[in-house]
Amino acid sequence: MKRLFLGLILVLSACQNFEPFTFVQMSDPQIGFLDDSPAYRQSGCLFKTAVGEVNAISPSCVIITGDLINNPSDPVQDSVYRACFSEIAAPVYVVPGNHDYLGFTREKQAAYIASRGYDRFSVKLNGCAFIGIDSNCIKESIEDAEEEQLTWLKKELDAARKCRYTFVFLHCPVIRESIDEPEDYFNFPSEKRRQYIDLFKAYGVDAVFAGHCHEDYSTDVEGIRFITAGSVGNALGHGKPGYNVVNVTDTGIDAHFTPSSYICTCAESF
Repeated sequence: MKRLFLGLILVLSACQNFEPFTFVQMSDPQIGFLDDSPAYRQSGCLFKTAVGEVNAISPSCVIITGDLINNPSDPVQDSVYRACFSEIAAPVYVVPGNHDYLGFTREKQAAYIASRGYDRFSVKLNGCAFIGIDSNCIKESIEDAEEEQLTWLKKELDAARKCRYTFVFLHCPVIRESIDEPEDYFNFPSEKRRQYIDLFKAYGVDAVFAGHCHEDYSTDVEGIRFITAGSVGNALGHGKPGYNVVNVTDTGIDAHFTPSSYICTCAESF
């Protein structure tokens, strides 16, 4: 059975020596989204197919950047998600998406943590820092929750200064393609994106990984790579179901979106 990581994941005091490795970012399995099939077999099949392909890669870890299910009060969606999640062979770290709350409140945050184990994480792997945050309180301007998280985030970023690379993961993109792009449902408010880009620059963050859009984007702004993965589940726009494969080497990172074999004939009942 796939283990859940309980509580906030603690960081080590210093990074270990760097070694090249590969990790995978999955986002938005969102079981139930655009899916009226019995027991959500379509979106379950998409997630299960991607899990099988990712296991064949044998990544050092898998990061899931939110929207695990479409409706957090639907037990069938939750059971389908957990069945697929349990088959991931690598260590897995998860942050919540907007559909995991459907409107941020402290009560919903507590319910999510009770169900999933934590809402942010900070771990070291192969000399690199992996830090996951909850974008919901930022996007929805919940000031007390954002300030609490921001204090924690600065501490974790400071502890990562000696790491070879520092990666940040969240659900809603800070930006998709440009710092000056119009504000909409799929990015941060203008003043928030400037605040967080300045923060990431100050602490030497190398790349920021997001989801939410159900289609993939990648851009560089002020020395930071912003990478938005398409969805594991049903896609939108130019997107196709898939996941990001990220190769980390001495000379940099190579992140590429990999469409999965999404035309499948899963016979399993979730």
